[in-house]
Amino acid sequence: MIYVIAAYSITIGVLALYGVILQHRARALGSVEVRGGGASTGDPRRGFNLGAALVPPVWMWVHGMRVPGALLGLVCLALVPLYLKAIWVPLLFVVTIPVAASAALGLVGNRIAVAHTGLHEPAAFSASQLPWALTGITLHTVVLPWAWYLTSASG
Repeated sequence: MIYVIAAYSITIGVLALYGVILQHRARALGSVEVRGGGASTGDPRRGFNLGAALVPPVWMWVHGMRVPGALLGLVCLALVPLYLKAIWVPLLFVVTIPVAASAALGLVGNRIAVAHTGLHEPAAFSASQLPWALTGITLHTVVLPWAWYLTSASG
């Protein structure tokens, strides 16, 4: 089991990091082309916000949506006792809330972040959202799988 988790963490983590870095690089280089007199690269409000999708409660809290972020955080914390007590039917219903919030924030997160930060330059906006994506990738490919393995191995 430990080899499966290690392989999952390394493979998915590296692929996700590569994708995020490529997206950030494209936005940064596109911003340089705009300043150099090239064609416009587009609006930073477009695209998928991986950081908002992977760490929605904290991302919402920091980007001005404190009450919904706190409520979503409580729902996420409620998943732990349901899983530990093996109450599967309520767990499956409750888990749809963070999954739906992740999908919705991934799709509209860039618009929310641009409105909150006021950054309209693609490179600056991408630089502000890059730590969120890296944190989410680390959380989902390293921290959560190893925490799940260690708690299930000890119990």
